[in-house]
Amino acid sequence: MGETITLDDTDRRLLRLLQAEPDLTLREVGERLGLSHTPCWRRLARMREAGVIEERRHIVDPVAAGFEITVFCAVRMNGHSREHLEEFEAAVAGIAEVVQCYSVSGDHDYLLRVLARSIRHYESTVKNALVQLPHVLSISTSVTLREIKNTTDVPL
Repeated sequence: MGETITLDDTDRRLLRLLQAEPDLTLREVGERLGLSHTPCWRRLARMREAGVIEERRHIVDPVAAGFEITVFCAVRMNGHSREHLEEFEAAVAGIAEVVQCYSVSGDHDYLLRVLARSIRHYESTVKNALVQLPHVLSISTSVTLREIKNTTDVPL
């Protein structure tokens, strides 16, 4: 990540457009924003360099890919030393079914979002991976019934 930058209105319009229509060509983006190719490219390069734009990727629908179950796991740790937290975070990063992990405040220490093909698959993930995570005191599980909203768009 580079230097901190201030986003102007054109930067925000550019980011909103790319979030909504990521497959537009640079020429199409420039036309929509009233910019020529070079200034549009420079703005994108500056925002990439500063870390405002992290990466480009396609978003896969988990259900369409066979992952019917989304589970949120609230994890409570049995110790809070830097070593314990780093060991936990390194271990959880290696579990493919854990697609998000957040350090949180409140009654729990971490919140995990876990994808599974079925309840049986989730049970296997619990037995073979989650309960094996280092320094875990307890895991509280909430199985989602229905997804109401899920977006990666930043409200610019």
